[in-house]
Amino acid sequence: MKEYILLIRLPRHYGAEEATTVRAKWTALTDHWKEQGIFVTSFVFPSESYVVSSNDKVVNEEVVANGLRLISCLIIRASAFEDALQLAKKCPILEQGGTIEVREVQPRPDIKTPTAEELENKKTIRFLYENILNNKKFELLDRVISPEYTGIGNTNGKGVESFRSTVQAVIDAFPDIQWNILDMMADGDKVIVRWTWNAAHTQPFRSIPASGKTVTDNAIVVYQLRDGKVINAWMQGDRLGVLLQIGLIPPGLIPAPPDK
Repeated sequence: MKEYILLIRLPRHYGAEEATTVRAKWTALTDHWKEQGIFVTSFVFPSESYVVSSNDKVVNEEVVANGLRLISCLIIRASAFEDALQLAKKCPILEQGGTIEVREVQPRPDIKTPTAEELENKKTIRFLYENILNNKKFELLDRVISPEYTGIGNTNGKGVESFRSTVQAVIDAFPDIQWNILDMMADGDKVIVRWTWNAAHTQPFRSIPASGKTVTDNAIVVYQLRDGKVINAWMQGDRLGVLLQIGLIPPGLIPAPPDK
């Protein structure tokens, strides 16, 4: 996929009233492009620009050509220039006498364009946390967990029930738990998530009596997906920190790190 910039120009008399008539169409179009991984970013040109023509001369003027004023830019992804042109033709601004100029953006170094699979995998993992786990809608787990799943705490076999039994133990002990995703990255068939949660320990946790204390946990989890579903998972969590917070380990048992 390549990146293309769409330079959007409108008649000089174009104002807020005209913009209002197409705002819903613009929103629908950009939302669709975001879902498809087409939309990269957009920005508005200021109404005036400053042109430097010598060391001591600056001219304040609008960016105007052929009676059209440059107002904004969109950066999109497309596989070829012709595809970018077809996408540009969908812009509702063309209905109001505007023009769209399409230019290919020179590749930026060290920036990896996410694949459609990576984008979909990230959506799947976000759905897992924000729609299923936080809302305790376990009946939806089969949408995101493969029957072949093996992963965290996989002593209970495979599939949805294996995943659920592991998570259920945490939810039972901390009923008000809500996961908060801090970072999410995708690479190939894997999605890496860094999350945190804060909840009260009001029920036993793996035979540890309820402490009534509020606990914060942080972890990094790597999920592997195939055909849109999780088949494996690995987690690095702060289990020691949790045990300290619920009082199972005396605070003085672990020495503080030396001052630097």
